[in-house]
Amino acid sequence: MTPGQALAQLSARASLYDLRDRADRARSAADLRKMFFALLPVVAPDVFIEAGAHDGSGARRARRLLPDARVLAYEGNPHNHARFAKRHNFAALRVEYLLSALSDSDGPVTFKVLTADRHSAQGVHSGRSSLMLREDPKAEYETVTVPGLRLDSVATGAERAALWVDVEGASEKVLAGAEALLKRADLMMIEVESAAFWQGQWLAHDVLAHLLARRLVPVARDFERRHQFNILFMSEAALALPDVLPVLELQYSLARYRNR
Repeated sequence: MTPGQALAQLSARASLYDLRDRADRARSAADLRKMFFALLPVVAPDVFIEAGAHDGSGARRARRLLPDARVLAYEGNPHNHARFAKRHNFAALRVEYLLSALSDSDGPVTFKVLTADRHSAQGVHSGRSSLMLREDPKAEYETVTVPGLRLDSVATGAERAALWVDVEGASEKVLAGAEALLKRADLMMIEVESAAFWQGQWLAHDVLAHLLARRLVPVARDFERRHQFNILFMSEAALALPDVLPVLELQYSLARYRNR
């Protein structure tokens, strides 16, 4: 399967939603997240990783579903990390909420905290900060140095992994640092773009080509934004688990029922 064929197949799911309606597009994203979390306990990974964690909500939800797994959440914006580390008792939740930017190397990296762009002043708590510079001449940043980590350095003992990757254009760097882990990844949701929002970023077809070559199969996507969306991948081994197909069928049926 080529990346183009994969995107065409994934787009068939658009028939479940009215893409002219903003609320219906948002519902597609909510439905994809429900599918992802419904699959988590079925796949039963021993490590869950949220990359670009913001407030760590994905990791906190994963903890409730995976009581015995190691749960890691990485946030590169120090302002967000400090804010949400105070708000949530991650230690009591047994979630490792860490100030780090996942990348293709271990060591300090320069993180760009977006403070303004062509739309508005963002403030230091923007969810769109990144290792990457935006394709926007009006973008303004506070640059900070934070720890950089490869996924292969932090999940060395994992036999089965699940990942939620939302790294604002830095998918190439994150995936390049995860070559060993991707061989053990059974479930992944990753945000991609079909038009460049960040300078030099991988686009959707680049991410698809990389993950297809590593035997990760795209099974669903959302349609919340025209050029930015999430794709759900599963390993061939996970797709063969007896309880996976019923979960997928149920989630598709629920989406069809809610949106008809």
